Amino acid sequence: MSQPDTRAVHAGRDDLTALGVHVPPIDLSTTYPLPDVAAGGAAYDWLAQGNAPRQPDSLVYQRLWNPNVARFEQALAELEYCDGAVAFGSGMAALSACLLATVVAGKPHVVAVRPLYGGTDHLLSTGILGTTVTWATPSTVADAIRRNDRGGGVGEESSTGAGTGRDAGQPDR
Repeated sequence: MSQPDTRAVHAGRDDLTALGVHVPPIDLSTTYPLPDVAAGGAAYDWLAQGNAPRQPDSLVYQRLWNPNVARFEQALAELEYCDGAVAFGSGMAALSACLLATVVAGKPHVVAVRPLYGGTDHLLSTGILGTTVTWATPSTVADAIRRNDRGGGVGEESSTGAGTGRDAGQPDR
């Protein structure tokens, strides 16, 4: 299954044969049974760190790990030719995670161009996640990138929802 159109249909479904099904089951559970408090706590801690469940751990809570979301993330990573992918419930959740990751990595500087979605503008303007912002125009983005931003991300948010991202200081592909 190496053809892109075949992978687009079948990626993330490698476990279906072992399950004996052709279509992924939809897991509607929000919580799962726990054998005891200690085991539940250990499973929760393990999953909350972004790990896949271990057998015989409980899945604990659907927002920590869900088989449907895991299949989607696996398919997306495969289609994008990367080691892994993370799905979020909203664009603001994805943006918050990206901003927090840049702050933790020691690269809190963001170059932003208005107009932005109101929630994004507020998040950046307040610096609530530890970011610092240089507001730029489309023609001054390159000048606003600081030397220590290298390796950080540059993204674009547009009213059409289309955007491009690339590494700061790296040529476009």
